[in-house]
Amino acid sequence: MRPGEPTTRSLRTTGAHRAPRGARVAGPRSGFRGDIEGLRAIAVMMVLLFHAGVPGTDGGFAGVDVFFVISGYLITGLLVKEATGTGRVSLVQFYARRARRLLPAASLVLAATALAAWWLLPRSARGELGTDVVGATLYVVNWVLAGREVNYLAEDSPPSLLQHYWSLSVEEQFYVVWPLLIMAVLWAARRWRLRFLRLLGVALTLVVLASLVLSVVQTASSPATAYFATTTRAWQLGTGALLVLITPSLARLPRRAAHLLAWAGLAAIGATVVVVDGGTPWPGSAALLPTLGTAAVIAAGVRAPDSPAARLLGRPPMLFLGALSYGLYLWHWPALRLLAELRPDAGLTARLAVAGLSVLLAWASLHLVENPIRFHRRLARVPRLALSYGASSMLVTAAVGAALLATAPQLDTEGRDEVLSAAVVDAGQGAEVIDAAGAIGLVDPASRTDERLRPVADPSPILTRTGAVFPDPDVATKDTSLTAEQQFCHRESGQTTVTADDECWFGDPDGDTTVALVGDSKMLQWLTALDPIGAQEGWRVKVYTKSACGFAMVAMSDDCYEYNRTLAAHLADGEHTPDIVFTSLVRAGEEELGSSLADLLRPVAAAGSRVVVIDDNPSPERDELGTDVTLYECVRDHPDDYSQCSYASGAAQSSPALRVAADLLDAPVADVGRWVCPESDRAEPSCPPVVGRALVFRQGSHLTATYVASLTPVLHHELVRLGVATTPLDEIRWRLPDTTG
Repeated sequence: MRPGEPTTRSLRTTGAHRAPRGARVAGPRSGFRGDIEGLRAIAVMMVLLFHAGVPGTDGGFAGVDVFFVISGYLITGLLVKEATGTGRVSLVQFYARRARRLLPAASLVLAATALAAWWLLPRSARGELGTDVVGATLYVVNWVLAGREVNYLAEDSPPSLLQHYWSLSVEEQFYVVWPLLIMAVLWAARRWRLRFLRLLGVALTLVVLASLVLSVVQTASSPATAYFATTTRAWQLGTGALLVLITPSLARLPRRAAHLLAWAGLAAIGATVVVVDGGTPWPGSAALLPTLGTAAVIAAGVRAPDSPAARLLGRPPMLFLGALSYGLYLWHWPALRLLAELRPDAGLTARLAVAGLSVLLAWASLHLVENPIRFHRRLARVPRLALSYGASSMLVTAAVGAALLATAPQLDTEGRDEVLSAAVVDAGQGAEVIDAAGAIGLVDPASRTDERLRPVADPSPILTRTGAVFPDPDVATKDTSLTAEQQFCHRESGQTTVTADDECWFGDPDGDTTVALVGDSKMLQWLTALDPIGAQEGWRVKVYTKSACGFAMVAMSDDCYEYNRTLAAHLADGEHTPDIVFTSLVRAGEEELGSSLADLLRPVAAAGSRVVVIDDNPSPERDELGTDVTLYECVRDHPDDYSQCSYASGAAQSSPALRVAADLLDAPVADVGRWVCPESDRAEPSCPPVVGRALVFRQGSHLTATYVASLTPVLHHELVRLGVATTPLDEIRWRLPDTTG
């Protein structure tokens, strides 16, 4: 988004090139457009009030869509005017103007945000923020954010302080391609003696239609990606661009029709604010409302720049906010996010005060930074000097991002044993002392060869309350069941293909028994245990998991339905049918979800697979530890007493859907929940955040790979008890295996 895009002013162009046949200057009318400046004010206020949490502004996020149309109209007007007037488009001039206009404020806010985060926020925030600083500098942060949205490792990640830069990235990517397309059309018009504007209109119409169709389709199948993707937003910029090409027709509108069109457009934008909310699939077809509404206001202003609606938009307060819109858009979001991080309980009054502070910051940056650089005579006169300035400012902010990344904490797997070896306890066996890292210390050693494991009489010594833990809470989210190189094994949102036959095998690569892990990331977390179990049992373990996609056909995304259909057919095919299928689900849904899971697995079972259900682990309910506070954050914030992060809601929990599916399939259920919440059977249950120096949760309801590793012998014992595994109980390895993360 470009809230501060230059208003339409007469520009002098030079060049001796002859314009192609049929070329006419069809850009926006010369002179200042007060109605467009007012539209900017409306758009930035929509976004600002929405982000401040003002009641009744649930659709305010669509202010970005308003900006897209405005930007498409203004920038295309400048490009078309240059093309029709000189017969060429100067990329150097074009990007020099963009550098002078955009980079001063963008670079200032990036650097200020990075410095504030380094000073005020936990070290754990530096990794993602450093990545975002670099991504925003290079105008690709929209794709960074899209990847994060669909990545199961990013569950519960707070919104980035630079999340709003995604719209700037969308526009700049569009404007990398758009001038080149205009140049190509200019060449084709001269080459084949065609009418330039007509040919450009055809090309742009095709772009708009293709992008709109893709937006509708991808919003349904992969909404997280669709929101941030350039390909699903180009049609909104293109809609504004099309207005430039039909300017002659717009100028012939009856004045009364133009007046009504302006009011209708404003009504559509206003309706978006109150009718649309966070549950509306976006952008998709719903985004037509603010997009066409904005286009209507701009179109009406071509014919009637003095209409009542235009005069309303051009009033001094609107012009003031419109002039500040770019800086206000840049400053307000990191300011509000820092408030939310530092004071999660901040009320509306505090949020509005921060919004007001953003107005002051925008005014100061406009007059002290943006305008002095934008209108600097030498920079304006020497485009290559402006480009050099732009490159230098980008290098500086990229270096700032790299510095944040360099100071971000890293997962020290080599130091794991040193931390966990401190978990030496008396496990209730008289004078016997054992190394008891994680859940291993909760098990009475005397029961290891019994049919059922027994807990130690008193688990309190193993429930760590202070001191070093692994993983460090600042890097808890990185302690996962797959290494970075193995991430492709887990399908993300939007992906529907099954992994190739020669990929993603774990356990014993030469094993005679094939095992498939099927389900979402709650199934994938058990790979840390099933990998070493498989190695001992002679199992070849294959990963078929997908983010937010339990193996069912109920309440899932379109791409999840497609993936599950494909996977079910793949597993039921005799050539790929595994000997054992493990599945799990998050604790959600009941009979309908469980029945659907059973329906998908029946053909696989009929083909020869044995289905085994791993019950979901206990976990704290959302907000049980405080508003938007995860368990690892709570541990980080209470270094003197981790017990303050204990939770009760995890006691005696299980997944109803999994129990339904297990009953329908007559499948065994492996349940290790009592070793996640060892006091679940007490009158006042309390589930610990750290056990034997091992941090239990990495984020949301997902266990750390370290804690799952400590559960490995427990799960192995349970699988032997259920008749799924065959290792003698006295040969189960009661030590912490290496994690794969």
